[in-house]
Amino acid sequence: MQHHEVEQAAAHPRRALIRQAIPILVGQLAVMANGLVDSMMAGHAGSDVLAAMAVGSSVYISLYVGLMGVIIGLTPICSGHYGAGQYAEVGKDAAQGVWIALLLSALGLLVLFNPDFLFSITATPPSIATAAKGYLTGIGVGLPAALVFRVFYAMNQSISRPGVVMALQVLMLALKVPLNVWFMQGGWGLPALGAAGFGWATALTMWVVLGVSVVMWKTDTRYAPFRIHRWVGPDAKRLLNILKLGLPIGGSYLIEVTSFTFIALLVSRFGVNQVGSHQIVSNMAAVAYMMCLAMGNATTVMAAQQLGAGAPRVAVAMVKRGLELAMGIATLVCVLFYVFDRPLIELYTQDETTIAVALSLMPWVIAYHFIDAIQTVCSFSLRAYKVSGRPMLIYFMALWVVGIGGGMWLGVWQASPLQAKGFWMAGVAGLLLAALGLGSLLVYTIRRSIRQAAH
Repeated sequence: MQHHEVEQAAAHPRRALIRQAIPILVGQLAVMANGLVDSMMAGHAGSDVLAAMAVGSSVYISLYVGLMGVIIGLTPICSGHYGAGQYAEVGKDAAQGVWIALLLSALGLLVLFNPDFLFSITATPPSIATAAKGYLTGIGVGLPAALVFRVFYAMNQSISRPGVVMALQVLMLALKVPLNVWFMQGGWGLPALGAAGFGWATALTMWVVLGVSVVMWKTDTRYAPFRIHRWVGPDAKRLLNILKLGLPIGGSYLIEVTSFTFIALLVSRFGVNQVGSHQIVSNMAAVAYMMCLAMGNATTVMAAQQLGAGAPRVAVAMVKRGLELAMGIATLVCVLFYVFDRPLIELYTQDETTIAVALSLMPWVIAYHFIDAIQTVCSFSLRAYKVSGRPMLIYFMALWVVGIGGGMWLGVWQASPLQAKGFWMAGVAGLLLAALGLGSLLVYTIRRSIRQAAH
């Protein structure tokens, strides 16, 4: 997409959003299919394997999403540069993103290689904790590659080349399926690793995809305007600019994802059926969330490009169209969840006890998804305006204080605890509060931006 296409997007905001969102959606679905494959293969391998993978993946996803969110701070920054036609600035900030990714990797590995304190806090049974630790060791090896790849991901979104990342994410899925079988079941000189095999298979795919990304960056002529032809060390000013926006985004991501991934840890005390059913519906909700995420990402990029180009009213139009599209898609997904709840759950497991628990959670999953669509686009739209600190505070109060705190009260501390259902009920209440807070903040931010542009 050349600079003149930023102007074309202004004339057709809905079309521009869809064109940006579709490759993001396909790529994210490919990423989620990795988790889907893991959950299905683990479920058919046995409830113990599914429980260990559920606990391990909850820890990894919570950590990775938080770290990844810091890097995603590059997206609105680079999108603004691109909208303004400042192509060299895109490359300079992306280079600083690599330094941030390496630093975050070192911090993340400390947790992934030493997770015992988490299992102790959450009272995870030793049999599940041991297998989950093997999973975390394997997947941790791939963390540096995953975070550096996120820099390439953010930059491609910013310059409206999401199709490149989509192709790489589909490649990752194609590699993951056979590697899962190999590492989990063993063969060709490799012992059967069980639940840990899923982690090692993921790590290997991450490094392969990063290698392909580096080759593309160095050889594809379409990246020439953004390349820097010299060694680039850390730049304090640029790093602080990225971190100022990215750290609250990472905090928001961490709060949001742990508002329900930690449920797997907290309900593990109730046995494999509760934690397994939560893993199943969480995976379904996460797959559906990819549609919200795609529209949110597209809205961030398109609105930030227009703000960089000095067109704040067009940016507002992008935000409005993004919300409309997200709500329409979410309505369709909710209907599908309602009609096909049992067949979808049976894709993961045939255990009737686990199925019954998962079915009892589905009404709350449906409500959660619709609200999620609204709050996601509001949150992502605020990033285009370089607003990320206050959303993080809103998420903390809504999702941790109301969501997790209320979940502990309903799910654990009652005389007859509701277990996983209690956490989902509180999660819906917390997410609704977040949507109201973020929506109000977005309206205020947009009005302030229009006033400033008028002066």
